[in-house]
Amino acid sequence: MNRPYVICHLLSSLDGKINGPFMATEAAGALGREYGRIRSEMNGDAWLYGTTTVKEFLNFREPVLKEYANVPEGDFVAGDETKPYFVALDTKGELGWESGRFSNRGRGEAHVIEILTEAVPLTYRAYLRKRKVSYIIAGKAELDCELAMEKLHRLFHIDKLLICGGGVADWSFLQAGLVDELSLVLAPVTDGSSGTASVFTQLPALCAGKPVEFDLKTAKRIGSGGLHLYYKTKGD
Repeated sequence: MNRPYVICHLLSSLDGKINGPFMATEAAGALGREYGRIRSEMNGDAWLYGTTTVKEFLNFREPVLKEYANVPEGDFVAGDETKPYFVALDTKGELGWESGRFSNRGRGEAHVIEILTEAVPLTYRAYLRKRKVSYIIAGKAELDCELAMEKLHRLFHIDKLLICGGGVADWSFLQAGLVDELSLVLAPVTDGSSGTASVFTQLPALCAGKPVEFDLKTAKRIGSGGLHLYYKTKGD
C-alpha cells in the first residue's frame, strides 16, 4: 500500500490526558512550546486532527448549508498546495470553514483537506467546494483509514503525516496498523480530571481493539522536568 509515513505526535499529562485543566499550568505551557518546536522539526507534509479537536480550533462554528445542485461524485482537489496541509477528520460533515486556508496558534496558514465518508450529504460537499476546501471520500458510513491514507498520498503527494490528536483519531489509525511512530511529550503535571481526552481513545460503540505494543527508541529530558519519549510500533 502506498501511504504516508505516519507519526503520532502528542503532548500529554502524566495520566495520559491530552486536554483539560492541566493545559493551563506553567509546566504544560513550557512543554507546549517544546512540543511545537519538535513538530516543526519533523517537517511533515501534513498535520491531521480529529473532529472534536478541529471544532475547538474553529470555536465550534457550524456550517450553514444551502441547497446546491450538480455536485460531482468523488473527491475534490482544490489545487492549493500550501503546506503543511491541515487535514481534518469529518465523517459526518460538521465543521464550519470560512475558506480553504486555515491557521491556528503554533502553525502558519495551510490548505485544508477534509476526510469525509459517503454518508456526508451533497449539500455539505458543495459547501466545501464553494470555500475551496479539498476533500476525499473514505468509507461508507464509517471511516476507512487505509483508503484515507492512500488517497492523501496519491492525490496530495503527502509522504510524511503527523497525527496530532484527538484520542479517537490516534486510536483509529493505530488500530488500522497505519501508525509507524509515537512521539510523546510528557508534561510533569496531572489534574485527575475525568471526561477529558486521552492519548488513545476507543469509541464506546466499537468492538474492543487489540493491544498495540511499542519499542522505546529514545527518552530525553526536555524543559523543566518534561520528557520526550520516542517509540516505534512493533513489527515496523
